[in-house]
Amino acid sequence: MMCENATKLASDKLDRRLSVGETFRLRLHLFGCDACSGFVRQIGMMRKATRRYVATDASDPDER
Repeated sequence: MMCENATKLASDKLDRRLSVGETFRLRLHLFGCDACSGFVRQIGMMRKATRRYVATDASDPDER
């Protein structure tokens, strides 16, 4: 699998459940590709940070 396809699948995984075949191919690619593994970690951290931000009361400046 090429990196372009792997990053697309990693992004798709945020919105939908991947098929067994897609999951297998993505994991296999991530096992051997440090760049794509880093991308997956980054989008995971961004998702977590976004969820934390949404969970706080944005109208209360002391919560930021």
